[in-house]
Amino acid sequence: MLDYRLKTFLLLSKTLNYTKTAEQLHMSQPAVSQHIRYLEQSYGFKLFEYNHRRLQLTETGKQLYRKALSLEVQSQRIIEQLSQRQKAHRRLRFDCTFTFGEYILPPLLCRWMQEKPQTELCVRINNTSQCLEALEEGSIDFALVEGFFEKSRFDNQLIKQTHMGLVVPPHHPLCEKEEVHLSDLIDYPLIIRQKESRMRGILPTGLAEHNYSYESFPAVIQCGSMNVMKTMIQAGCGIGFLHEDIIAQDVRDGLLAEIPVVDFHLRRELNLVYLKDHVDPDLIQFVYHEITSHLQKIGTD
Repeated sequence: MLDYRLKTFLLLSKTLNYTKTAEQLHMSQPAVSQHIRYLEQSYGFKLFEYNHRRLQLTETGKQLYRKALSLEVQSQRIIEQLSQRQKAHRRLRFDCTFTFGEYILPPLLCRWMQEKPQTELCVRINNTSQCLEALEEGSIDFALVEGFFEKSRFDNQLIKQTHMGLVVPPHHPLCEKEEVHLSDLIDYPLIIRQKESRMRGILPTGLAEHNYSYESFPAVIQCGSMNVMKTMIQAGCGIGFLHEDIIAQDVRDGLLAEIPVVDFHLRRELNLVYLKDHVDPDLIQFVYHEITSHLQKIGTD
């Protein structure tokens, strides 16, 4: 268990308000201030400072917050882990991004529940930042994310490297070309995910490396989901880049055609992400082995 003064520090770091912190802890405001002064004197550095009359963490305070939060989460995990060993079931809580949640995990989750029906499974699909925030707060055991994250703050294991392929409707003019270059694409409308998707970042960055941008295309159509993107591409509304795991079945079924672009390649990582010094390394290794073995079986590793 964390020292009670560190618990005060954690709450104040979230509220950034002494009065609210005191109210939530059912203690006086001077007592909260006393806890913080004790920590600052013990550690020898300032934890908070005022900027334009607003309380904020110092840079060192931010580092302590992440460390202390991790310790609190880990201590809770130890208690839960010991408690679960006294029971017949196991709890498995994690967040994942869209590619994992919609296209990779469903058959694996079904098998898990068939083989271990007493497992308490809680899975949510979120964007990368939401997954990592839940991980730091301790509401999940691990996260399965695609794309960029700050690796210095977490431990991770690489699940696979994946590419984003150019897809067009069958019988599209690009299908007739022996070789397709990036310059051949700018004659057609481009279909992309909506702005808040992290997938939007890798494509404009790749285009910029070749001195192109979204403005190079005659039109750019934003969609709210991958399925809407696929439907619009199938209907001939434009072309787009989608993960290989998302388009694989549609390409096999002849609903979409994937076109290699000889001078343009988009790749990204799919990672298992968890807190440093995880209290249940056996769980992490189990999940990693299950997912990678599953991908090998279906031929998408």
